[in-house]
Amino acid sequence: MSKIEENKTSLPNHISIIMDGNRRWAKKRGLPGAEGHRQGSIAFESLMDYAQKIGLKCLSAWAFSTENWKRSKEEIDYLFSLVRKKMEKWKKKFIKEKIHFHHIGRKDRLPEDIRKVLEETEEATKDFDGFIVALAVDYGGHDELTRTIKKLVDEKIEITPENIENNLDTAGLPKIDLIIRTGGEKRLSGYMPWQSECAELYFSDTYFPDFKPKHLDEAIKDFNSRERRFGK
Repeated sequence: MSKIEENKTSLPNHISIIMDGNRRWAKKRGLPGAEGHRQGSIAFESLMDYAQKIGLKCLSAWAFSTENWKRSKEEIDYLFSLVRKKMEKWKKKFIKEKIHFHHIGRKDRLPEDIRKVLEETEEATKDFDGFIVALAVDYGGHDELTRTIKKLVDEKIEITPENIENNLDTAGLPKIDLIIRTGGEKRLSGYMPWQSECAELYFSDTYFPDFKPKHLDEAIKDFNSRERRFGK
């Protein structure tokens, strides 16, 4: 048992991961980029299981950004086939293990079958109040804020910080305490601009397919070494 498991009070409530480095992981090994994405999905499964085991309240991750639409059709098709395959599997897992699933991002531009499985999984797990897994698919921070403000204006709702927060894609989820980006890049790339206001940031040089539970432990340990003052 790790020290993190022994001391659950040291856990942040919500950890969000920018899963970066899949393609570079594959290139370094002389493999097609698709294999990097496949191995990244396996790494995320391992982190999901570990996060649930140690008692984390919520784990979220960025799987496909609004900017990823600029990639080749071949890569986009593969990424969607991977999401399709994994979500069919995870839907059964989430129901069996009473894990609450939440989709972050747009559904209107996704292939119909993927939109359907995301919605079905959300509906089937909406009443579970234990561990939460959230997946950002077709998500961009600017897009989210634009959609949110437009919704408030269209519905004639006063634009206040509280009303914005209550209408974001993450409404209902615990506030993000820690954002992890793997792959060596040290920027958020538009990820969770509103939600990251008071989140701690942790950057790892490890490519995501190699990011193991031990690396998550290291990030949590680093999080616990910081003094969070929230502007005070």
